[in-house]
Parts: sequence; structure tokens; C-alpha cells
Amino acid sequence: MSEHPGGRSEPSDEPPHRNDGENPRPVSDRGLAVFLVILAVALVTGYLFVNKLADMSHQEDCALARRHNC
Repeated sequence: MSEHPGGRSEPSDEPPHRNDGENPRPVSDRGLAVFLVILAVALVTGYLFVNKLADMSHQEDCALARRHNC
């Protein structure tokens, strides 16, 4: 931008920034980070839970078939 006499600046070809509070971001960065951490914890917990259920089902099937060395 170049200065005009009187302290005014010449308008540039760049669009004006719209960060003046008219359209705030719907989700903050901190909120998004918290959501992603909670999602990751839920996925890991769910994975461990499903593996435990599969192991219990396998042991139950083995015991019901009266097999040894389950």
C-alpha cells in the first residue's frame, strides 16, 4: 500500500480480511483437539473391548466343546 498525502492509504487489490467477528469459526481449535483426543480414546477402548469379547467367546466355545488345552 502506498501512503497518500494526509495519511490515507491507497486500497490494494487484496480482499479485505473478514476476521472482525461477523462470522466466527463454528468450532475452536481447542474444542477440535479435545474432540479428536476423546475420539481416539473411544476407538482404542472399543478395540480392546471387542478383542476381549472375542477372546471370551473363543474360550467359551472351547469349554462347551469339552476340549482340553483351551
